[in-house]
Amino acid sequence: MRNQLTSIITKNDRKSFREYITFLTNQEKKFFLRNDVIQIFRQYCDITKKTKRFREKSSIFNFIKKIQEAFIIHEHIAVMHRYAIAKYRFFLIRSDGEYIEEIDISKHLDLKDQHGLVEQKNGTQPHIDFMPFYDYSPSIKDSRSIGNGIRFLNRYLCSNIFNKPNEWNEKLFEFIKLHKFKEQQLLVNGDLINNFKTFFSKIEKIKEWLETRKPEAPYSAVMTKMKKTGFEAGWGNTVGRIIETMQVLIDLVNEPTDYLLEKFISRVPMPLISKVAIISPHGWFGQTDVLGKPDTGGQVIYILDQVRALEKYLKKTIQLTGLDVEPKIIVVTRLIPQAENTTCNQKKEKIFQTHNGFILRIPFRDNDYTSVKHWVSRFKIWPYLEAFADDCSTELVSEFEGNPDVIIGNYSDGNLVASLLSDKFEVIQCTIAHALEKTKYPFSDLYWQDKENDYHFSLQFIADILSMNKSDFIITSTYQEITGTEDTMGQYESYQFFTLPGLYQVVSGINLFSPKFNVIPPGVDENLYFPYYIKEKRIKSKTIQWEKRLFRETSEDIYGQLDRPEKLPIFTMARFDKVKNITGLIQAFGMSKALQQNCNLIFAAGTIHIEESRDLEEREEINKAYDLIERYNLHGKFRWLSSINKLDTGEVYRIMADHGGMFVQPALFEAFGLTIIEAMASGLPTFGPKFGGPLEIIEYGVNGLLLNTSKPELIAKSLESFIETCTTDKTYWSMISENGIRRVEEQFNWKSYSERLVNLTKLYGFWRYSVSGKGRVKLDRYCDFIYHFLFKERAKNLEESVTQKLPLDASGKLFKSRR
Repeated sequence: MRNQLTSIITKNDRKSFREYITFLTNQEKKFFLRNDVIQIFRQYCDITKKTKRFREKSSIFNFIKKIQEAFIIHEHIAVMHRYAIAKYRFFLIRSDGEYIEEIDISKHLDLKDQHGLVEQKNGTQPHIDFMPFYDYSPSIKDSRSIGNGIRFLNRYLCSNIFNKPNEWNEKLFEFIKLHKFKEQQLLVNGDLINNFKTFFSKIEKIKEWLETRKPEAPYSAVMTKMKKTGFEAGWGNTVGRIIETMQVLIDLVNEPTDYLLEKFISRVPMPLISKVAIISPHGWFGQTDVLGKPDTGGQVIYILDQVRALEKYLKKTIQLTGLDVEPKIIVVTRLIPQAENTTCNQKKEKIFQTHNGFILRIPFRDNDYTSVKHWVSRFKIWPYLEAFADDCSTELVSEFEGNPDVIIGNYSDGNLVASLLSDKFEVIQCTIAHALEKTKYPFSDLYWQDKENDYHFSLQFIADILSMNKSDFIITSTYQEITGTEDTMGQYESYQFFTLPGLYQVVSGINLFSPKFNVIPPGVDENLYFPYYIKEKRIKSKTIQWEKRLFRETSEDIYGQLDRPEKLPIFTMARFDKVKNITGLIQAFGMSKALQQNCNLIFAAGTIHIEESRDLEEREEINKAYDLIERYNLHGKFRWLSSINKLDTGEVYRIMADHGGMFVQPALFEAFGLTIIEAMASGLPTFGPKFGGPLEIIEYGVNGLLLNTSKPELIAKSLESFIETCTTDKTYWSMISENGIRRVEEQFNWKSYSERLVNLTKLYGFWRYSVSGKGRVKLDRYCDFIYHFLFKERAKNLEESVTQKLPLDASGKLFKSRR
């Protein structure tokens, strides 16, 4: 291979490059992330007294600032170089800095295996490569268009309609006449209209006749005439709407545009979306007394709000088609017999503020078909999911009196179950990850064996790539969730290629340039989260109750009393786990005399009683919280409450705003941040981590603040700065508050979310029918192969290891003593 040194490092910088590479290879650690590479470069510059221009403009810095990871192997440094968003090159740099060779992804993963394996093994491991199976689909070229997949697909389809009108008009006609509701034919009677030419001629004639009638006349007034002509229900509920829908179709055929295609399909029942299954197995899924329990947080809030908004939108749109159909939405989760103080042992529960929305709970079954009675961590859930999916399919058919119209998966476990169900029902599948664990736990792939008995990432990562690839479309809350930022890798991007040394290599795990990704941010419940100064909407008794509980009341589920309740409250609320980093905020508060002098720390998280927790990670964080409180002697300056009921959280945010406080979300990484937009909507100035979704919610210093949450001292510094600014500028707090309210009102609402979700379901249905159906067969069979040979056996062994209390070895088999 040609030496790439001269094309990467300028002649004047090569001596310094050699010195830097030597300095890097002499470090004690042998694996480096981007921040490590840059920090070591700065140390080198300090030692060698380099100029500011060299530090920021040299060819060395321009090269290394794009390195995502590097590791030392065989007298070389292997480098993963992210030269653009979602685009990579791989290099091998000789340890003397004199030679740079470009290598391919397979070679890079092989070297990474050698680095990660303590004991080298003979033979090869499976290589997973999905890219060859995307030849059926067009690819997005510009990374800036990733996340707007449906717009790209609509343009592609319209281009085909324009270039091949006869072929595509027939496809469109066949798709239109395909649809029924139960036994009722919709839109077109295929016995009376059997080809596109006849259809187009008749639609123009019936439209002319309709134009002689009153626009406000109901569909029933023209139903007989339309049926005789071959047109069935579904075009509209009034004569005026029927005419508008038909005109959109005529315009689409005559001059196809992406706007007209989406407008037409959104107006008609193609298909009729009235039966929605939402899958979310893990955690404690309920409406009261569940938030803050292990594995239970924002996802539950997201889904319940989603159901309410989606039902409202579906009722309206179905009514506009002229059909008399009541939509039904079912959230399928796990039934937990040992339900503690929750409703998680009830099979069926109506969702508050819905007409026909339900939580349907189905138990996990052991190998002997007995029900699993206790809560199971989301990291140990995998052995139960196939049987759970089988039971789901039976229950859903009974509930819906037929198949669902769309299946929406949530998180890794729910998305895997949704994939199994979508295969069985042959319906559209939507994937929503919420948070992918791979980027939250550094080195969870490379050193997977170290975490396997607690986290089982070898199973989770396979489940993730299966559902990503089998799904018809993927919804994310932010763009960075897919492709990250200019400097950091996105959550989905991290699945492009990786290796679990000794187990499997993923050469291509997901095609980010496939048009299945769509960014649709969620909203907030406007009845719960509204500005603190709208006094007429607030319930006085609730305000008084929570004022006491937050600042003064003594209770068995509250720890800590405030010596000076009038000080500014720093408030946070989340479940207790390492990534949510509440202990990082406690430590930041403890380290800062300025914060303790001016503020009180109030946090709501899990439980204050460690014996009530069954989750290992939660217990560790609870212990750490107690230790920090004692270490920094925070008594009199903090309040620790158990988790707050969802229905009360809006008033809690508003009370904090009444007191001139702030909301701090100190997570080490946050995929989106529902609590962030809830607090902002309530008028409470909000801090979010600069790692993840909050970057796309908060405009720093305008409608909120961003934190570097990697170190407690950095959190403290940001909070101190905010308080100091508020002291010198009396308008600053109000400015951040008002701009935060406006930001949420304009950008994050459930009405827009529901409209886009339903339109995506219909449009991807047309895409599957017209283009991708045949091409997906090979992809689906490849996924089935991986599921049965890489996932299923390991999941079975995990169940046996749990029941027999034996660990798994590296190959996923039971580890048994030879004695």
